Amino acid sequence: MVFKHANVFIDGRFQLLDVATKDDKITQIAESIDSEEYIDCTGKYLIPGFIDIHSHGCVGFDFTNGTEEELIAMCKYYASKGVTSVLATVMTEKYPVLKQSMLNIKSVMHTDYPGSTILGINMEGPFLGADKKGAHDEKYLRPIDEVMFNELNELSGNCIRLVDIDPKKEGALDFIRSHSKTKTISLAHTSCNYELACEAFQAGASHITHLFNAMNGLHHREPGLIGAMSDFDVHAELITDGIHIHPAVVRMMFKLDPQKMIIISDSMSASGLEDGLYSLGGQDVYVKNKKATLIDGTIAGSTTNVHEALLNCIAFGVKKEDAILSATKIPAKSVKADDEVGEISIGKKANMLITDEDLTIERIFINGKEFLNS
Repeated sequence: MVFKHANVFIDGRFQLLDVATKDDKITQIAESIDSEEYIDCTGKYLIPGFIDIHSHGCVGFDFTNGTEEELIAMCKYYASKGVTSVLATVMTEKYPVLKQSMLNIKSVMHTDYPGSTILGINMEGPFLGADKKGAHDEKYLRPIDEVMFNELNELSGNCIRLVDIDPKKEGALDFIRSHSKTKTISLAHTSCNYELACEAFQAGASHITHLFNAMNGLHHREPGLIGAMSDFDVHAELITDGIHIHPAVVRMMFKLDPQKMIIISDSMSASGLEDGLYSLGGQDVYVKNKKATLIDGTIAGSTTNVHEALLNCIAFGVKKEDAILSATKIPAKSVKADDEVGEISIGKKANMLITDEDLTIERIFINGKEFLNS
């Protein structure tokens, strides 16, 4: 397949090029590629498929509790929004529930289906802090447990890519040192101070889960985790739904260091559906005007998707190019998947979107095949 005359997003900028694919890979990028049959992209953008490394669910279903059929339905919805790759994000739950979720996700990862590819698992919980638990059920939070983690990872087929932990927990730094070479370790749901955050980054943590949410705020004498982020080469997630973080703060973070920012949805099962009563991690979630909360008012994930969140970023004043990188190349790099996905580059997966200049999605290609939402 050849895409001709496209404004191709490569190396953080748009260039007028042709792109050829064969099977599931990108094989050639040039100013002109001869082909009798091609897709004419004149006046269109060709950008990498979006990557959501933190999403719990959508269309009424959830990665933690969903069946294999429900997970595939979720992947079709993600694909319809231009999200061609996703990390299946599991919540703090009963241990038997977590074990079954690992098996279900592994099974879907080895199934041929039309839709977004599951790159692996984001294990958000149960190694989180009770004082910043957010929407996680406190009774299922656990101390850091190597035996438990290793069993879950084995059940997943070694597919856990990202592990969220509170560095204040006993054994956290040892856990980071043990696993950060093969997994991305993210500091999450924590009231840790600046000094401990620095220790965790020096031990090998390289990621922050939903920056500003479920952590202490930035203070000029107590900079905390947010302040530590600026001193280390780490990545930080942002939920840019306009509810979790004020647009001015989103603009500020992209001005500070756009190469660290990752757009995520942190979506729960209500994403793609109407207001109403839903569930997250075994708890009731009430959705009104797209805002999801527990009964006590605690924000419980979002109802957005990465495409919508990216458009929000641009509307907030973030450069279009920076927003695209934060939804494609940067999240791929953060979870050690940048050798496969995240950019239009020879040898990488042919996951691409044809859009107009406003980034309205017109056609979706996953692993070299057009995704048709039916």
